[in-house]
Amino acid sequence: MKRNTNFILREIAGENILVATGKAAQVFNGMITLNEVASFIWSNIDECKTLDKLIASILEKFDIDEETARKDVESFTTELIRMGMVVE
Repeated sequence: MKRNTNFILREIAGENILVATGKAAQVFNGMITLNEVASFIWSNIDECKTLDKLIASILEKFDIDEETARKDVESFTTELIRMGMVVE
């Protein structure tokens, strides 16, 4: 997996916001506010490349059990892929 480079993460007024740029801005209106874990996922998705590596990174950084981490990562990355923000 890797991020679509037409989407960037910005901090605006203390909030982490995912913003469409370039061609993506023509088809995706709006912004997505990300919580701390979602921001971490977005920022590390290129490095980790697989769900298992991403989950392992989350387990190292956050106080969360593996089952919850796996469920959240799978759900969030599925939505990112569906919206074209992440490509497999």
